[in-house]
Amino acid sequence: MLKIFFALLMLGASICFGQNHVTWELGFDYEGSIIQVKGEIEEGWHLYSLLTPLDAGPIPVEINTKKSKRFKTKGTFVEKYKASKIFDVNFDADVYIFEKNYLAEQQIKLKKNSSLNETIIDTTVTYMICNDERCLPPIDKKLSIKLNSDD
Repeated sequence: MLKIFFALLMLGASICFGQNHVTWELGFDYEGSIIQVKGEIEEGWHLYSLLTPLDAGPIPVEINTKKSKRFKTKGTFVEKYKASKIFDVNFDADVYIFEKNYLAEQQIKLKKNSSLNETIIDTTVTYMICNDERCLPPIDKKLSIKLNSDD
């Protein structure tokens, strides 16, 4: 009986914490040489913007691009949608959130003697997802895209 209870407990925990409630996609704008990180957020959940003060408590979205011999990143990722300012009862603080969609962009510059063809861009998105009752532990999501100059 104890084994069955333990198995059910583990299943419940994996369902509860195994879902990240965001579908991520990595894209590339060939015309502007811009990396695009897009997130679609499940209803009832939200992400925290970079505008959220670090001392407020939640972990804002952080995106890191892996270094490459073929390109150099220019600046940092910039959030393209306007975040909503709310008072978050989970943290007892004013924070900035995204509730439906997320989009951040970063420009790259090709290094000498490089082409976009066969270039691989690897990013890691670190984020915390919350609803009105709870927050899940921070999640690292790895995204990758292989570029093709023929597209």
